[in-house]
This record gives sequence, structure tokens and C-alpha cells, in this order.
Amino acid sequence: MSNIYKNLIGIASEEKYPNGAVKSCILEKENKILTVCGELIPKYSEENVRKKYKASISFFKSGEIKSIYMENQTPIKTPLGVYPAEFVTFYESGALKRFFPLDGKISGYWTEDDEANLCENLQFSLDIGTFKAKIINVCFYENGNLKSVTLWPGQEIILNTNVGLLPVRIGFSLHENGTIETIEPAYEIPVLTPIGIINAYDETAVGIIGDKNSLEFDVEGNVISIITSTSRIAIFAENNKQETAEPSLKSHPLEDDKFIKEPLKIVFDNNMVYFYNDIKDVRQYSLDSCKFVTINDNPISNIRNACPTGGDCLKCSLCK
Repeated sequence: MSNIYKNLIGIASEEKYPNGAVKSCILEKENKILTVCGELIPKYSEENVRKKYKASISFFKSGEIKSIYMENQTPIKTPLGVYPAEFVTFYESGALKRFFPLDGKISGYWTEDDEANLCENLQFSLDIGTFKAKIINVCFYENGNLKSVTLWPGQEIILNTNVGLLPVRIGFSLHENGTIETIEPAYEIPVLTPIGIINAYDETAVGIIGDKNSLEFDVEGNVISIITSTSRIAIFAENNKQETAEPSLKSHPLEDDKFIKEPLKIVFDNNMVYFYNDIKDVRQYSLDSCKFVTINDNPISNIRNACPTGGDCLKCSLCK
């Protein structure tokens, strides 16, 4: 058993792994824990309208600390500098994994607006841009490099990507070398892809965590995945078969007489393009043997300039 756990006082309750190792505990007395972030005091007071009823400390099976829910918001040392935190998680090595400036209990008695009023704007100066915003959490790779940032609902920032300056909501993630891996566009933006310009935007995106987002780049900055809520793609295969890939409509889960839009996900991999309307509906085409025309509500004249039929609409109705 970890020496950290053995030295704790005021243990009110504990949870164990099947092998008997302590998984987590709730404290009722003050303890001071020395971590890579500095000295932290796990939560020991009773639950209240804002404080969650959750473990003060959780552990890996090895006994190393996995997370600490703090008594109060505390300035902590991070690879990016000193930031306020109320909840932190660690790698088993002891390196900081993720910190949450706030971790209040959202309910009918404590709303998201109440929590937002406590959330302060934090300053970040990165190679991809400098911004100041309210943050839900920040995640790091084990070596200390920044992995992702999740923004507070309603926050927007501007980042410098391989396809230019892009507005970002919800969050973004980085490759380990610091280049952008994914972002969530704040609004519909035209992005150049291997099959043409596509309007990047996922109108169904939920801002829970910014680790994985709808616009994805490889380490060289090339678009490898994109989600669109409006663009259509005309596909001309080798056998002259003409098809269309576009966002679809599906029945509303709660209202029988209504429909909701299902955005189209497009993935580029090994000279192939994959169109996903959902997990079960996947189509794939060769980038070499097929021709593609992206349709973004542009005038027909603009579409005809790139049309494989030379603008002969009698032969193709896909652009209508």
C-alpha cells in the first residue's frame, strides 16, 4: 500500500480494487499532499450546494495518486506556468495530466451560470496563438507538452493553423510536437481538403471535452478528417456512376414529427476518402480514380467551372 495513503488522517470512507488495493477515499480532516504541482489539500469538508460528493483522492493500483479534488481552488505549478485549479489528475509517474480551474456541482441549486461567474479568464501564450479565455480543463502529455484545452461554453478564440487563422470553440488538441491535431470551428469556415473546399462545422458538437474535435490535421498540417453540416460532394467514379455525399436528416429522438441534421464526416487516409453519415453508413472512394466536386451553396456558375461534365446539367442533377 502506498505510503501516501498510510500517512493520511481522517479517512471517512474508502473504495478498493478487486485485488484489495485502495482505489479512492473521502477525507474529513485536513491533509497536505506534496505533488509535482506543489502542496495540495484534498477536500475534507462536507458536501454543500456547490461541492461534489466525490473522492478526495483516487489512486492507481500501484498506490500512486491518480487525482485530487481540492478543498479550495489553489494556484498550482504546471508546464505552462502557475494556474488556479480545483481538481487535478496525474499520470502514474506523478506527472500532471489534467487540471480543472473549477469543479463545481451543476444542479438546480447551482447553475452553469453560477459556476461561470466564478470562472476567471486565463492567459495562454502558445506557438499557435495567444489568447485569454475561460477554461474547463487543460491536459498535458506525460512529458509536459500541452495536449488539449477545453473552453468554457460560449468562449471563442483564434488559432493559427496550416490552413490559416481559424475561430475555435469548445476546444483544441495538439500533437506531441506542438502542431495542431484537432479544433472545433466556432462557425462555418471553408477549408481546403484533398477533394476541394468544404465548409467545416459540426452543428451537433457538444462542448464536454476538447481532446478530439471535428477538424483534424496530421503532424504536417494536412487535413485528414473534417465534419460538415452543409457541404455536399458530387462523386464521379471510374464507371461514370454519379453519387452524392451530404449531411442527412434523421428522426428526432423525442419528437416523432421532427427531424434533426446528421453532419457528414469525411476522412482521408492512404489515398482514399471515406464518407460517414453514421457508423454503419460508410462509403469509400479512391482519390486517384474518382473525381469530386464540392458544393457549398455557391452560384451554379462557380460549380460548373469545376464540373467534370463541363456544366452540362442535363447529364447531372447533383448540383441542384
